[in-house]
Amino acid sequence: MRYLALLGLLLVVLADAAESIIFPAHPRFLYTAEEIAAWKADPARQGELKSVITRADALLAQGLTVPEQEGDWIFYYACPKDGTRLRPETLEKHVCPKCAAVYTDERTRAAYRTQLNDQLNEHCITLGTAYALTGEQKYADAVKGVLLKLARLYPTWTRHDRWGRRGVLAVVGGRRYAQQLDEAYAAIRLARAYDLVANAIPVADRAVIEKGALGDPVGEIRRLQSFVGSKNNHQTWFNAAYAAVGVAIGDEALIRDSVDGPVGLRWQLKASVTDDGLWYEGTMAYQRYAMQAVMEHLDALKRVGITLADDARLKSMWTGPLNLAYPNGQFPVINDSDPASLDGWKDVFRWGYGYFNDPLLALYADIPVEGAQKPELKSANLAGLGIAVLRGGTPENPICVMMDYGQHGDHHGHPDKLNIVVYAQGQEWLLDPGRLTYSIPEYETWARTTVAHNTVVIDGKNQQPDTGKLLHFDTTPGYTAAFAISKGAYPGYTLKRFLILADDLLVDVFAVEGDKQAQFDWFMHGRGAITTPVKLSDRKKPLDDKAGYQHLAKLADGKGEKASVFTFTPPNGKPYRAYCLDADRTTHITGEGIGYNLNDKVPFLLRRQTGKTALFTTVYDLSGNDRALAIEPLVIDGQRNQQLISHTITPTNGKPYRFILDMGETPNGIELGAMFASDLRCAVEMPGYSTRDAIRSEFLRKTLKRLESNN
Repeated sequence: MRYLALLGLLLVVLADAAESIIFPAHPRFLYTAEEIAAWKADPARQGELKSVITRADALLAQGLTVPEQEGDWIFYYACPKDGTRLRPETLEKHVCPKCAAVYTDERTRAAYRTQLNDQLNEHCITLGTAYALTGEQKYADAVKGVLLKLARLYPTWTRHDRWGRRGVLAVVGGRRYAQQLDEAYAAIRLARAYDLVANAIPVADRAVIEKGALGDPVGEIRRLQSFVGSKNNHQTWFNAAYAAVGVAIGDEALIRDSVDGPVGLRWQLKASVTDDGLWYEGTMAYQRYAMQAVMEHLDALKRVGITLADDARLKSMWTGPLNLAYPNGQFPVINDSDPASLDGWKDVFRWGYGYFNDPLLALYADIPVEGAQKPELKSANLAGLGIAVLRGGTPENPICVMMDYGQHGDHHGHPDKLNIVVYAQGQEWLLDPGRLTYSIPEYETWARTTVAHNTVVIDGKNQQPDTGKLLHFDTTPGYTAAFAISKGAYPGYTLKRFLILADDLLVDVFAVEGDKQAQFDWFMHGRGAITTPVKLSDRKKPLDDKAGYQHLAKLADGKGEKASVFTFTPPNGKPYRAYCLDADRTTHITGEGIGYNLNDKVPFLLRRQTGKTALFTTVYDLSGNDRALAIEPLVIDGQRNQQLISHTITPTNGKPYRFILDMGETPNGIELGAMFASDLRCAVEMPGYSTRDAIRSEFLRKTLKRLESNN
């Protein structure tokens, strides 16, 4: 801590030695005087101008109320039974619109005060904008009154957090709000409002506001920021608040620290943004949330002549998410995330185009750029985050499969190592439920369990946080393959998963190796009603009462044949089929789990094996048609041990696909003939492509090149 303080002081000294920031006159943050004048003179914006004034007059008529008591976490303003946002009847009484439950407890009331505080901040910006547009003092006086009252109240509030701690124990808590994160967001809004009306406020009152309503809140955040964790999105918002308040009150040291301080923006870009351009927490919800703070930060810096537009790592935050999108632009709902898509990010790309002037970002903002085209998304190993992306299929049926093998995701990660999601036939099929909402118990009892994901559960327990390893990733003209392992998710056991996507077939081999007898549950959660020739009987007894199992409903179970087929048929009628091999030693269990919300009932298939090891081999037919697959073991010349998994798959009236996978941590190598022996992890022979031919071509190319060089 002492080192960081000295380093921060040194950076400020160095900044003083550099060219000082020249602060323009107010207003200079949300709008400048020139921008206000241009707005007033623009005939096309007169309707917008009148709307601002109308809303401001309505606010003056109803009056502004500053809550005098502390707020609590906004997610507490929801019905804990179903997650529905509450409706206030009075300041004391709050009702769930869905189930009609009534809440009058202090936690709910305090969460409502947080909502009122957020609304008040926005009201101040509206009034400040009305003053800037009209020059009428009544609007500025209203904002001044709020800010002076906040300056008076701030030291009277006790620091507190959402877990009920108060005072010195609430090191990550706030005063007006229940967390420093919300204090930072509010500081940005209030800084904007203050800047708009500063010229209309007497000097003495300005001093009170700049210290009590703006300077003291960000000062307390700076003193306690190290308790939050400098990598996460809270620090991103802290830095944005320092810049915003620095610009509004003319504090150069705050601005410099926000960029070049020990945990400033430049440091965060290195620590929190992966080489893929993705936020380290592995969730697109928090990618966007962090980017929102970055945009607020950069907007403030731009007002005082500071730009980071040439920083490639910064720009990668806008281009990186493209690689994590399905063919329809939808994002997988990984970790603490919600359903989202590239279409919903148009405002982010529009901002990015304005800042970086990159035509690619314009295209995703629906801004036409002559000669520019969206790039074809290709298979990729996003190694920084640890997600293997396999793309294939046809233009009519693009397919995308993702496997999460990498870092856990810190506070927003889930226990789901080697989880997969699958997109085919124009929609997501195998899904991750994301976070549901923080307001309901199922966030902990379902979303944050291993059972809720498409991976393996051992002995009914959740995985431990782990960073897995990708042992193989290859993309060829015929197929894409990925092989990953995890050794820390379940101490004493190694999880291995090998995927091959070839045309509209996905081969999935999941192996578990350990030295103790255990129960292994392989899960897949997919859209569509399940049908199967396997004889299943209704199961009355729950599978368990914890770790997510308690949420599995409509259970049926039974033993399968050597190869059992499960068909998932969604409402569009195009089936997905899972061919489960080695099913004769597996118990199959079907039922319903939870999807993106409590009302989203998603079918699941559970395959259970017991022993010291387990092997789940699955072939998914993603074609969407009624063909059948004949699957047989492939006899391999020179096969040395059980590391090698091999099958021939022949679609009805189609040519065969032959796969050989090496599941060993150290590859044995797959022999494809004496001349072409190789350390390949996998070999594929399929219509239009053969690994053997590819190796032969490469061997011949190198031989010819060597002969040419000898000549």
